[in-house]
Amino acid sequence: RLPWIKGLLAPMPFDKFIEQANHNNPGRNHGLVTDIYGKQWDVLKDGIEVIFTKSQFKMHKFYANITDIDGQIIKYGWDIYKENFKKYNCEAGYCNEEEDVFNNAKLGYQMLQTLTDITNDELERLCRRTVKHIHNIGYDRTTMLKVLGVTKGNTQKNYLQQAIEIYPELLNDTYCHTILKQVKRSLVKEGRSGKIDINGKYTFIIPDLYAFCEYLFLGEQNPNGLLKNKEIFCKLYKDVDRLDCLRSPHLYREHAIRNNVVDDQKSKWFITNGLYTSCHDLISKILQFDVDGDTSLVVADKDFVDIAQRNMRDVVPLYYNMKKAEVELISSRSKYKGIITAYKGGNIGIISNNITKIWNSNDINLDCIKLLCMENNFTIDFAKTLYKPERPNHINKKIKQYTNKKVPHFFIYAKDKGKNEVAKINQSVINRLHNIIPNPIINFKAVGLNNFNYKMLMGEKHIDISTDSALEIIQKYTELDLYKRFIPIEKDDADSDDAIYLYKDIRNQIIKINNNVNYVVDVLVEYLYGHKHSRFKTTLWSSFGDVIVENLKFNIVMDQTYCENCGDLIEKTSNNKKYCTECATEIEKNSWVIRKRKQRSK
Repeated sequence: RLPWIKGLLAPMPFDKFIEQANHNNPGRNHGLVTDIYGKQWDVLKDGIEVIFTKSQFKMHKFYANITDIDGQIIKYGWDIYKENFKKYNCEAGYCNEEEDVFNNAKLGYQMLQTLTDITNDELERLCRRTVKHIHNIGYDRTTMLKVLGVTKGNTQKNYLQQAIEIYPELLNDTYCHTILKQVKRSLVKEGRSGKIDINGKYTFIIPDLYAFCEYLFLGEQNPNGLLKNKEIFCKLYKDVDRLDCLRSPHLYREHAIRNNVVDDQKSKWFITNGLYTSCHDLISKILQFDVDGDTSLVVADKDFVDIAQRNMRDVVPLYYNMKKAEVELISSRSKYKGIITAYKGGNIGIISNNITKIWNSNDINLDCIKLLCMENNFTIDFAKTLYKPERPNHINKKIKQYTNKKVPHFFIYAKDKGKNEVAKINQSVINRLHNIIPNPIINFKAVGLNNFNYKMLMGEKHIDISTDSALEIIQKYTELDLYKRFIPIEKDDADSDDAIYLYKDIRNQIIKINNNVNYVVDVLVEYLYGHKHSRFKTTLWSSFGDVIVENLKFNIVMDQTYCENCGDLIEKTSNNKKYCTECATEIEKNSWVIRKRKQRSK
């Protein structure tokens, strides 16, 4: 983002494209490009690294060329922009960047409810990962770590997550058990609302950049590109032939099943993990996307793709002419008008809920859904265009046959509705999840971890909490911990700005009593873990987690390490020790067998 400039920047070796074109046709310099202001550039010679398109420069008309009386250009519009950029100390910034690790995503109810002919067996197969996930919370170490956010993909781990990563035995503590039970309840609620685990990932949508180079450098007005109609390139799933490309909001049947073609030729030019789409394809009309940073949920689950393809028979993209906003000077009056208009007429939640009512009714009317989708898109643009079509009476009457009803039963889970606010449960796709997603009682069993030793969280392992100084710290902590319940903060959101301020204030108030933060932490750990055995330690971790993590790092590095084979914590008797006794014996035994085989072969 720069002032008046927005859009997605996608890397592509266009310099190699120019060099290859020059080699194939040496009689012409294919790197010569004339910009929107009429200035010619030699892309290679001028060292151009970034190419913006006209559509990205939203205010290009306001930076016109300056000419003399003869019409000769004195100063180009882009030079004027650059001067102002420096003059007013402007900045450019990244809004979103491609992730280094792509975790599997969850499916939303909107994308699932449109697959109306799905059988119970198919629905159970789609939910298999979610069900297994819920059952494994109390039994499987990997699942426990994942639901607590201790994953490679989480680059912003809080202090408790950092501590568990260092010292997995924390999973045996009652506080982690309490959190895991809360997470289990949340997963059950999500699952029954249609938010299920799927083999799919979110990634940026990118056009066929090879086709763009053919247009820009070869002058082809109708370029071929590398992707044919109904083809995509997504190397996140290089071994999967068919993918379902989805995008929110998903209101009609917007499943774009495409052939994923990943080969050496395309991989040479398409070098990101994005979803590359063909310039011959109507996929942008199906998913209603722009290529300015929009993302797609790319699903590789074969069952899901097969079901989606079956439901997309004879479905064509919805299309209608949208209005454009009139040019208007920005003023206090125009800004006020825009805000009021957006507030009064920009609510799309009601429309999408009405669409959901129809999808989950016993009589699905696709024509009504199509019309409501159109209304939804006009409403999205309403604050900008100030235009929204009015329903004819006969259409309004037809739509209200469905929308005057209560929201579907699964909104108990999806929107926290009460039982008296929802319709009776029926056999719609999402309502059937109530009987498929279990709500088991979790009894935590051994998960291959050593016993948890809370002393590992302390700097000084021998602390007397009966002293006046320690008792004063404990009393203040208890007082502040109880007081925080009366402060309005979203549940389960210890990382919100309000919560961060609250816990920082708690820390500062306690340190006023004793400014030795290490002593304060040792006292509180001894009290909460060793004396009280509390199940509730959010305030401790949110206020003093940094100190506890540093204590763990010191204690683990100095005294113990983890077996590189089984992951158990072992005494660190030397810097070279990598395995526990059992694994070392097994590894040595296997090594002996391999050596004997080599000797025989010689």
